[in-house]
Amino acid sequence: MGAPLASSPRQLRTPDLPKSPRGWLTAGITLGIVVLLLIPIGAAMQIVLTAQFDDRTKTQAIVLMDPSRFWGDDGDVLQSRIDHAAELYATKVAPVIMLTGRDQVTAIERRMLIAKGVSNRDIVSFTTGVDTLGSLQMIGAVMSDLHWDSATIVTDPPNAARASAIANGFGIDAHVSPAKSGPGTAMTSDYVGRETAALLRYYLLTRWTQPQLIHAASN
Repeated sequence: MGAPLASSPRQLRTPDLPKSPRGWLTAGITLGIVVLLLIPIGAAMQIVLTAQFDDRTKTQAIVLMDPSRFWGDDGDVLQSRIDHAAELYATKVAPVIMLTGRDQVTAIERRMLIAKGVSNRDIVSFTTGVDTLGSLQMIGAVMSDLHWDSATIVTDPPNAARASAIANGFGIDAHVSPAKSGPGTAMTSDYVGRETAALLRYYLLTRWTQPQLIHAASN
């Protein structure tokens, strides 16, 4: 008998299997779950990384964020922010300190800054909302009127990423220099969790209706 014939490549190739709709659905659901997990992880990483910054680039104003939204004793939180803002002013990061919040709070902040050696004429205050968005919207409007575009933001480390994102959204060239010591500066899971949720809400909802205050003035 002769040798058996070798199978041709065509005969050995595995036939293509039809794509299963259920397989595509499973892959889509898996991809969706991965994306949903990565989005908050990415936001949390942004918060943690931004908290490490101490950007002392020269700007036109130091913006002192109102601490009244802090969950706890905001008096001690305010002191740490005042100390940090006064240090930035003393090292000539910016010639002016802009205060945010309610009138009662800004009056206290002014006295505390003067006691730290800041000149009264270099302190300006505005009645703003107690939340980060409302405060920075007022600051953005004022800076637009003054034809300013850069600011150093003083807040707590966990809040730095959201404050920076919101300020940039209003057209401010924002540099963050968070307070590094005292109450409110610890990267606790509770604080980071709240800021992660707030930052996601900003990116997914608020950002799309935010006016470009500084940009609009320069055009």
